[in-house]
Amino acid sequence: MPEPAPPFTASLADGAASPPRVLIADDDMLSRTTVAALLSPAGYRLRFATNGEEALLAVSEEPPDLVLLDVMMPVLDGFEVCRRLRESLRGDYMPIVLVTALDERQDVLRGLEAGADDFLHKPVHGAELRARVSNLLKVRAYHQLLASQRDSAMATADALRQQVLHADRLATLGTFAAGVSHELNNIAQVLHGLLEPPGPSAPQGTVEVMDSGDRDMLAHVASHVTELSRTILNIARPEQSSALDADLGRTLEEVRNMLRLTGRMRHARVSLVLPEQPCRIRANPVHAQQVFLNLLSNAADAIADMPEPSIEAGVRTGKDGRVEAWVRDNGPGIPDAVLGRIFEPFFTTKAPGHGTGLGLPVVKQLVESWGGRIHVHTQPGSGTRMVLDVPAVAPPLP
Repeated sequence: MPEPAPPFTASLADGAASPPRVLIADDDMLSRTTVAALLSPAGYRLRFATNGEEALLAVSEEPPDLVLLDVMMPVLDGFEVCRRLRESLRGDYMPIVLVTALDERQDVLRGLEAGADDFLHKPVHGAELRARVSNLLKVRAYHQLLASQRDSAMATADALRQQVLHADRLATLGTFAAGVSHELNNIAQVLHGLLEPPGPSAPQGTVEVMDSGDRDMLAHVASHVTELSRTILNIARPEQSSALDADLGRTLEEVRNMLRLTGRMRHARVSLVLPEQPCRIRANPVHAQQVFLNLLSNAADAIADMPEPSIEAGVRTGKDGRVEAWVRDNGPGIPDAVLGRIFEPFFTTKAPGHGTGLGLPVVKQLVESWGGRIHVHTQPGSGTRMVLDVPAVAPPLP
């Protein structure tokens, strides 16, 4: 292995802003010295390599902002070094200038195919060298600015995605709150009936004694209240979860029970097709609940006016290590004019105040974040079937 090239040396005084770094790779000491002297007025930080392997090692240790690469070098020539650098630096743009005495068209073409940005012919002219290096460093700075803006945009997009997920959860929570209010009113009526004192027609001296049936009724009511509060807490749970995966079969059953407790699906016949073995996927369990809540709630809305409303939902092991889940209703189906827009944020066919237009976009976003896909099968008059196809978590080894 060749010895590592010396680190970049600064040409500016200590305390000055760090200048661009330039790697000069050439096996001829006179050529390296000449190029360094010609670049000295620009104040670049210079590093040197005497062959192709040293050049690759220097770039891996401390990536320069630009490489001046001699073509005719021992061990690895400049064409091969250029090609390897382009392969290893796919995510970052670093200008490479081939400095060569070769002047044949085929040599120029070979250099361009290897990924070179420019050519300089020996003997190098100082003003031309400085102009080309300066221009290519400006191009690199522009690429770095674009990369920084891209990273900032991605961070902003992720923050907005979290806001959309939160907004959809709040909307779901609001819908459930209305159902819970109705259920609590029914419970209050039961409690009033059990706790009312004897009426005026009761015989004088009658003392009300609660029988076993009343006690059972109170126990049932208390259990119902507990489940309602647990449902609200599940929906409003913070985004962060210590769990790394979710069992979709169990999640589907939990969501069905949530919807039953709030009376959301009381008007429909609901059947579940659940697997015998867990069907686990790499997902936040709260997000998995959010997906099924949206799909089942949409199905319940779709069949509200049907004479015999029914919903089927299920989970099963698919092919090639994947999990398939579905929600099917016997509603009117989705018209073609609407089908193409159902995943658009804020698009809704519901009456004002009854839908945010975030449910299905959030479902699609979450499913795709799991590495999955969502398919819609619908036909006017024949209902709708939403199908999720998601990679499964490999079962632990015995």
